[in-house]
Amino acid sequence: MATSLITQNNLVLKSLHVPVVLTTSYVTSEIMNIQGANQVQLLVCFTRGNSAGCRLRVDFSEDRLTWYQESMVSEFPSANDVEHSLVTRRIDETGNYAISIPVSASYMKVSFQAIDSGENSLLSIKATAANI
Repeated sequence: MATSLITQNNLVLKSLHVPVVLTTSYVTSEIMNIQGANQVQLLVCFTRGNSAGCRLRVDFSEDRLTWYQESMVSEFPSANDVEHSLVTRRIDETGNYAISIPVSASYMKVSFQAIDSGENSLLSIKATAANI
């Protein structure tokens, strides 16, 4: 009987960005190789400071040259149109967040910014990738 769906052989942990004070300009993390994974979990440590929060933008690529921003499908399309919208993830409060994302790409990067003043705000990101 299996004791875990994830083994040390298929679990990758990488620090994408060390703690940094946020600004209102996007900062991009290191690129993470997620080949062979079908699940990524972002481990985000955020201190709000004087900001209203932060935004995270997740991009995927097959070749590290052309990047595709995460998108979402409208739950209630009008007529026969299914609407896709580019997605940013918003975090409003200080905390440690685990954000799970199903994946099928080869590479991933995360960009982040303060919503308004980044004064006294702090953010770091690690990520795990696994085939579960």
